[in-house]
This record gives sequence, C-alpha cells and structure tokens, in this order.
Amino acid sequence: MSEDVTITVRGSHEERIPAEEGVARIEVRVDHSDRGDAMARLAASGQRLRERLDAQADSGGLVSWTSSRAQVFTDRPWGPDGSRLDPVHHASLEFRAVFDDADALSACIDAAITDPAVQLDGIDWRLTEATGLEARDRVARAAVEDAVARARSYAASLGLHHVTAIEVADAGLLSSDSAPAGPMMMKSAAADNGIVMRPDEVVVAVGVEARFSAR
Repeated sequence: MSEDVTITVRGSHEERIPAEEGVARIEVRVDHSDRGDAMARLAASGQRLRERLDAQADSGGLVSWTSSRAQVFTDRPWGPDGSRLDPVHHASLEFRAVFDDADALSACIDAAITDPAVQLDGIDWRLTEATGLEARDRVARAAVEDAVARARSYAASLGLHHVTAIEVADAGLLSSDSAPAGPMMMKSAAADNGIVMRPDEVVVAVGVEARFSAR
C-alpha cells in the first residue's frame, strides 16, 4: 500500500492497589417527641463520640475527623388509621473520620455503635493523594503503551511498519460512545461478632483513545 492508513484504537490498563485509608461516615441521630430532649440526647451522644475519636487520634490509627452542625426537623407521622400523630423531632449530626489503620477503625467504630444513637453509614476505601497521583500517571502511561501496541499490530497485519501518532485522548473524547474510566473504591466487609473492617484493593483504571497514521 502506498497511501497512509489511519488506525484508531483504544488502550487501557488498570492496577489493584491495597487501600491506605478508610473514611468512615458516621451519623448520630435521635428521634423524640420533645424537641428539647431530642437536642439534649443528640448533644450527649455527639460529645461521647467526639471524645472517643479524640482518644483514638491520640493513640494512633486516626488521621483526622470532622463533624457537621446539628440539624433538626419535625414531622407528624401518619397512624395506621390514617390520622396524623403527634409531632416527632429528628435531630442528627454527621461525622467523617479518616483512618490509616484498619484495626483501629474496627475497634473505634465497634465501640462507638454501642450507643444506640450512633450508626455507621459506610466506609470509603481510598489511597493517599500522593499514591493516587503516582498510580494514575503510571497507569495512564501503560494505557498509552497498550494503544501503541494495538496500532502497531493492526499496521503489521496490513503490511505497514511506519506508525506515527496523530491524536491521543482520554476515552470518550475522540468518540461519543464511551466514558472515561477512573479510580473506583471497593466495599468493606463485616463480621457478625462485631465490626471487622478488611480494606479491599483500590482499582485505578485508565482508558485512552488514539489515532495513528501508518504507511
């Protein structure tokens, strides 16, 4: 063949990396018919949780924690006969605690939820910022290398050997039928005899699209 041939390919790569941090989402919630009692119970449970988190930070395994301002709203539930019941006041606080030790996370949360007003909403496993950026760049380079290898393979099957890159972009930017791939967080596991957090791997995945000229 004497004319240039345009080759368009997709390249991809992923790595599975052990999670380095677990972000616990914790809610303190009190429902009561008396607004004052609801706020007092919320304040007491919230203070106990703050003290527990401060103690954990001092002993290690807890990187940081934050809490929201108290929120309260009131509604009147419906009774089984269709009538409106007395008002119920719902008071809540939200906490986010970042742990870098799974055992410390397990012990702290297991102790915290002995308070009936405290519940664990979930755990988000993640990498530190430095590790995440390094992994993203490394995986992106490997995805481009995959695209180059595919283009060269296609060119060789056509008897062409001179392959030159024309365009390279994140998946979805050269075509409209795909979406960019990105990091994903894996879920945690729990045991029946108390909460035992086992951090899963974090999947860092990158997809690219590329066009090459071959002759």
